[in-house]
Amino acid sequence: MKIALLMLTLLAASCGHTLSSAGAGFRVESNVPDATVWIDDSMAGTATDWQREGKRIRPGFHRIEIRHPNYYSVFQEIDVAAGGQSLVRAHLQPLLP
Repeated sequence: MKIALLMLTLLAASCGHTLSSAGAGFRVESNVPDATVWIDDSMAGTATDWQREGKRIRPGFHRIEIRHPNYYSVFQEIDVAAGGQSLVRAHLQPLLP
């Protein structure tokens, strides 16, 4: 029983997706408020959800995509330190008719 508990504790501590208190601040500014924010190919909400201060992600390298079905997507790569801040400004351009 103690070994299983120790293994679960170590597994949780090593998980790359676990956000510690030393996370990094992250915001999005976009001209399309209902565009979706994708962080490392996982949907994380809308641009409106991420425009406020106080949202946090894991420190390190991330691939950000801001997408909407009626606009060309915007991609940006960020590398943010623990305790740091990152802002993605995404001005989406409408798709051509």
